[in-house]
Amino acid sequence: MALSENYKSAPVAGSSHAMTGLTLAATMLILGWVLKYSSYGIEFTDEGFHLVSISNPFIYDFSITQFGFVYHPLYVLLGGDIAALRQANILVTFALAGGLAHTLLVAVAPESRANDVVLCAAAAGLATSVFALFDSWLLTPSYYSLALQSLLVTSIGMLMFEPAWNWRSVAGSMLIGAGGWLAFMAKPSTAGALAVGTLVYLIVSKKFQLRLLLLAITSAVVPLLLSAFVIDGSLRKFVERLQLGLEFGQYLGGGHTFTELLRIDSFWLNGKDKLLTQLVFLATFIAVWGFLSRRSVSVIVSLIAAVSLFLVTALLVFGQIPKVAELGQFQGLSFFGVVYAAALAGLAFGRPRPFKGLSVAHWSIACLFLITPHMYAFGTNVNYWESGIQAGFFWLLAGIVLLSPIARERSNWSFLLPLVLAAQAVTATLLQSALEQPFRQPQSLKLNDAPINLGPHRSELILSKAYASYISDAVMAAKNSGFKPGDPVIDLSGQSPTLLYAMGAESIGAAWMIGGYTGSLKYATAVMGRVSCEKLAAAWVLVEATGPRSIPTELMADMGAMFPQNYKHAGTWSTADGAGGYIASRVQELYRPINPADTLKACKALRDKDAE
Repeated sequence: MALSENYKSAPVAGSSHAMTGLTLAATMLILGWVLKYSSYGIEFTDEGFHLVSISNPFIYDFSITQFGFVYHPLYVLLGGDIAALRQANILVTFALAGGLAHTLLVAVAPESRANDVVLCAAAAGLATSVFALFDSWLLTPSYYSLALQSLLVTSIGMLMFEPAWNWRSVAGSMLIGAGGWLAFMAKPSTAGALAVGTLVYLIVSKKFQLRLLLLAITSAVVPLLLSAFVIDGSLRKFVERLQLGLEFGQYLGGGHTFTELLRIDSFWLNGKDKLLTQLVFLATFIAVWGFLSRRSVSVIVSLIAAVSLFLVTALLVFGQIPKVAELGQFQGLSFFGVVYAAALAGLAFGRPRPFKGLSVAHWSIACLFLITPHMYAFGTNVNYWESGIQAGFFWLLAGIVLLSPIARERSNWSFLLPLVLAAQAVTATLLQSALEQPFRQPQSLKLNDAPINLGPHRSELILSKAYASYISDAVMAAKNSGFKPGDPVIDLSGQSPTLLYAMGAESIGAAWMIGGYTGSLKYATAVMGRVSCEKLAAAWVLVEATGPRSIPTELMADMGAMFPQNYKHAGTWSTADGAGGYIASRVQELYRPINPADTLKACKALRDKDAE
């Protein structure tokens, strides 16, 4: 009782109120910041692939990832508004992260329910760290966002899962299943890693219960079967879709083979990265230490550190610290400064036996959260540490588990608020870096000042003048030559899915006919072989003759199309500097089919010959 009363002394209580206010203010600043800039910028390769996949996923009969089908209803509901789609993605991810953080804080320290305001402030503040997902400022829903959302859903389910058969365990089992289904729809590789991780966690934490596990499996299999029938009409065709997607993906030679996925990557930190991590660790530990010490002077020191962390976030949000983009590709690993501070605080204040209050289940979930970012990254050809930073939210949760004995002792998570403020400062740093150097875009998004209505639904985005001119020139040239929205286009530029989306074209063959790989021509030949001869004959052709990702025009001959003899030049324009990630501008040309009957006849003849 004496400890509880001392803990609730006036300096501590006043500091707790102040930090709660700072945390909530930082949360609103970060959330509003991301939502505000959701209408800024567009990327011409990956983001175009995401938009094309979501807007019309049913025109392709092969794919490894099915994220387009999952997000397509949302796209329709929002009328194809790109900014609204991005905002929905932001809010859904934030809500799931907040739900997971709240579930974890209550699960490892049930006594903390006594102060719901602090609990909710801490959970919401932690949830902003999930925006590390947008460290390249690709806000449009994608298989990346769906993979992270699936991990959030599954993790909530695992925390609710108990060996006993009750409503909580049943709900947890169903969430685990739903998360597994979403993970498969996003990235089968992540789903496989998640399945193994979940099973090991349930066994090690002594939560394994066969009947509940079967319920979880059923909750994954049923929506998967329903998805198969909605997407392809039968399970057999759905399996064929996956097989073809895997086969065609390997044609590219992009590092997605099974042996290349099973690797152990390393990371390296430059001097600024190391300094940032050390500063985050020092500021976080001082703030937490001062609060837990409960001495008036220490509490004041803690409050000063917390205010300083809040000011860093606020200054970043308001653009007063613009020079953060030079920290390096692994700058997100500075989250570990917060994790290390949590671990050290647990050691320092867990006397006489540090971490004594941690059960096997606590250690199990902490270890699972530590490897979850690698589950998220598993299957990508990017460095797993670099990709895993986008799921760095889970590293923070692992560190928080180590503090649960202190939270139970004090029946309160108030001391966590300085740590949350530190995590928010790191998140704001990542977001500021993304805004200043957005992926494959030429300038800071804050400098964008050219509004443009883009795509079949005329979504308003704010782009750089060069990007807006590039899109406007291409759309106008196509329109003046008789191009109509919905007309099919063969993209031989290898890097223009966003441009095709802006034109309102039907991107046939693949959502992104990707160039630049050793197997790009083989891939293009394979995917175009899935397109009907009627559509091929009616298709326009986009060419970028000197482009770094250009697909050879010999592809047209393989389809029975005489190019350029049976096509009429319809328009020419220049790409914007930086489009596709390349500094120099290139010339793109659009061709209209003028003899589709001959192309149709030749295409059918070639396919009949191949069928013999």
